Amino acid sequence: MQRDEIEKIEPVSNGLKLTAKNGRLATLHYKDFERLKSATPKQRLDYRISFEGLRWNDLDEDISFESIFNPEQFPLKLSSKLKPINMSEVARRLGIQQSLMAAYMNGSKHPSEKRKKAILDEIHKIANELLSI
Repeated sequence: MQRDEIEKIEPVSNGLKLTAKNGRLATLHYKDFERLKSATPKQRLDYRISFEGLRWNDLDEDISFESIFNPEQFPLKLSSKLKPINMSEVARRLGIQQSLMAAYMNGSKHPSEKRKKAILDEIHKIANELLSI
């Protein structure tokens, strides 16, 4: 499902109610997403509509329309098994500042060969953790 198939998105007490142009209804329940569950009401409403879903920049959360309208196809809740997987988490796991990791990513700073190897090793470690689920 894509953006042009969505007719309306409106807040309800426990989440966001989505109406598709074909009449289908679905509710995104905040309780089902760790970042939304712990967010403030203002943060929960500060989303943008992307091509295939909803994006909360401040929360670093993306949820596809497909998973909202067809939750049975997405039964595995990784949030209960894993922390969010992003470069901030890689930085945390390595014990370096997120801002330094961001500088590496945008090219304004360059990691040493030793640091580069540590980053790649940590990413491979995360991949292996994902494979074990």
